[in-house]
Amino acid sequence: MTTLSRRLLAAITLTLSGAALAAPTSEATEAGRIPLRDAVFLPAPDLAKLKLEDSKADGLPYRYGIEVPVALNRNAAKTTLLADGRARLQWTVASPGAKSLDFHFARLVLPKGAELVLRGEGKDNVRVVNAADIQGDAGYWSPYVLGERASIEILVDAKHRHEVIADLAGVTHGYRGLFDRTDDVQKSGSCNVDTACPAGAGWDDQIDSVGHYTFSQGGSSYVCTGTLVGNTSNSTTPYFLTANHCVSTQTVASTIVVYWNYQSATCRTPGSSSSGTPLSRSIATHSQSGTTLRATNAASDFALLQLNATPAAGADVFYSGWDASGSTPSSAVGIHHPAGHEKRIAVEDAALQISGYGGGSGSTHWRVVDWDQGTTEGGSSGSGLWNQNKRLVGQLHGGSAACGNNLSDYYGRVSVSWTGGGTAATRLRDWLDPGNSGVTSFAGYRAGGGTPGNVAPVANFTFTTSGLTATFTNTSTDSDGAIASRSWNFGDGTTSTAASPSKTYSAAGTYNVTLTVTDDDGASNATTKSVTVTSGGGGGSVLSNGVPVTGISGAASSEQFWTINVPSGATNLVISTAGGSGDVDLYTRQGSAPTTGSYLCRPYLGGNNETCTVASPVAGTYHVMLRGYSAYSGVTLTASYSTGGGGGASFFQNTNDYTISDNATVNSPIVVSGRSGNAPSTLQVAVNIVHTYRGDLKVDLVAPDGTLYNISNRAGGSADNLVGTYTINASSEVANGTWNLRVNDNAGGDTGYINSWSLQF
Repeated sequence: MTTLSRRLLAAITLTLSGAALAAPTSEATEAGRIPLRDAVFLPAPDLAKLKLEDSKADGLPYRYGIEVPVALNRNAAKTTLLADGRARLQWTVASPGAKSLDFHFARLVLPKGAELVLRGEGKDNVRVVNAADIQGDAGYWSPYVLGERASIEILVDAKHRHEVIADLAGVTHGYRGLFDRTDDVQKSGSCNVDTACPAGAGWDDQIDSVGHYTFSQGGSSYVCTGTLVGNTSNSTTPYFLTANHCVSTQTVASTIVVYWNYQSATCRTPGSSSSGTPLSRSIATHSQSGTTLRATNAASDFALLQLNATPAAGADVFYSGWDASGSTPSSAVGIHHPAGHEKRIAVEDAALQISGYGGGSGSTHWRVVDWDQGTTEGGSSGSGLWNQNKRLVGQLHGGSAACGNNLSDYYGRVSVSWTGGGTAATRLRDWLDPGNSGVTSFAGYRAGGGTPGNVAPVANFTFTTSGLTATFTNTSTDSDGAIASRSWNFGDGTTSTAASPSKTYSAAGTYNVTLTVTDDDGASNATTKSVTVTSGGGGGSVLSNGVPVTGISGAASSEQFWTINVPSGATNLVISTAGGSGDVDLYTRQGSAPTTGSYLCRPYLGGNNETCTVASPVAGTYHVMLRGYSAYSGVTLTASYSTGGGGGASFFQNTNDYTISDNATVNSPIVVSGRSGNAPSTLQVAVNIVHTYRGDLKVDLVAPDGTLYNISNRAGGSADNLVGTYTINASSEVANGTWNLRVNDNAGGDTGYINSWSLQF
């Protein structure tokens, strides 16, 4: 980062006093030039040094600017009282040679009705930000204006001008032009294809879901691409999917400014010089500042952000659909902003391949073998990849594709990110399927829905059940038109387009049924209801203490029930699922059957390895429900408790979290007491470790005398998490004493924690 001289800082913090009465027109626009008589001049960055650094930044986001620290506040502003009763507080900044300037306020608080106006030189080079669009006083990063000079103005009711808090802490000197045709060095490749070209025909919705954004980290400013994504609630919550290697912390997420609709209105011939030249000096029509990081995971390189505000109606954005099924696309399209320049489209006519990043082993990424039209570049990172059904299936991690070669790109798979690291902070499904409907493919929707002025329909239905059969009656309405189509999802993987269908389920349970209706102007709405069908049986099978039930399978959203009777004095009730394929969720409850909204325990992890523990259960009946998040099979269910006796307690557990840092070793202890003699030859060690890339880990059971029993030695490759039960012959060890689960991380870049572990003697 460039450091200011003491003399320059003194100049920047100089207080300019006096207020004159003037018309509201800014003097910065009177001649199309910004006067420099009151300007603060910033030192020029070392371009040769930056160019060298950029040449070594392979695989990193595309850097366009360097932040220059400043110290300007309200007292340093030139204050002018305007004839309309407002005051203008104005600072002028010049950074010679800059292609663009944007601004970081450490604090920015504006009274109601005030405006922040950023003016660059030239026509249509103005940003106006309303006070209502600036959230809180924790910091604000502005959109950029073009050129090397800028006037920063705050227009406020003159009576409230002393309420303004404006502490400017930094100015980004954009040394790479994002919107400047004179920048001959950083042009995007001429083989790129405009979205207005024939390749973009039929992809209008997906094109409108893509925005490029700037962000700041470590004194530098970068550009990546992201996609606005829909959710199964059909809400306009502005979730924005991009890459973890662009944004992985809230500190960075707070600096983001998103820009919409920067694209060519015409098709420039791919391969021509005009196709490789940025558009003339114009700026994206809409921008917005600030995001919240909702979920991220390095394994599939995804980051899900929530924009601080819904995009403006004039941006006319689309909330993209997605496909989390994992099915291999037969073809694909990528939409992106290469080098931060106008939006482009790339086409792959062949089927994608499942791969690790860069072509290595693993299944976290889609490989685009080679693009048939277009390519990607720096600045394209985080951009979306859509399958042949126009569903988002990945976001760009990186690759070697470029104009003039047939090399590959790699996209983190949405289906892998769907379950991610097993928590809401590391996976997509909690945010994009908030009602836990089990949907794995979703169409998306346009903000506002349908044609301008159209009122969206209201989806609704009633139902009756008899045994395993449910009969549905559509009661949806449209106040200004007619319902044109209906789509039913019965929650078990089957669908219908009938008006009022009847459905016979294959198994008893509770299913989330979703009806989506579309009106004659193209607007859609959906509703979901829980439907319970029975086979006439009782309250489910009875589990015996410690006896596993094997080979359990079920459909998505299906529910199966068991009970276990726990006697008085029992301790350490453990109910767990393990093994098999698919994804089942475990629910428990004491006294009555659990539901999705009422339960004692619900781990809600990805996969089938889930455990519920009650250290001191009350006597009576505990109920168990297995609910398919997706179809599953081969699952084992076990319920066990300890009743004391001659051998003492048989179950011991540590549920405290222990952080696993890079290249470090951590121990989680369990103190065993009250046992007699040695441990058994069939000591059961249940392990639940949350960690990306479990192949980094060596895991050992450490006996009280220090003897090591290996559980896993860097096995599992790039897969996440280590969850399972292991049988150890510990018959040579005294049972009583302190046992440890020891985890050693052997590589950088991936971290996690010991979630829990237990010993069953």
